[in-house]
Amino acid sequence: MMSDGLWGVVSEKDIVNIIRDTMKEAGMCSKRLATEAAQRGSKDNITVIVIFLRPVSTAERIY
Repeated sequence: MMSDGLWGVVSEKDIVNIIRDTMKEAGMCSKRLATEAAQRGSKDNITVIVIFLRPVSTAERIY
């Protein structure tokens, strides 16, 4: 779940790439996305929650 502060400055493709790159440190996904939005100049509120519905090890095999 993400607020307009992220969606307004980071594309869906970039979000997926950031999550894939950060997946091995699953707890850092939200922080990295929020930081990316801030670095890209978001002026809106930035709220990010990433929930893995499968164990990360399973998700890594899918991607």
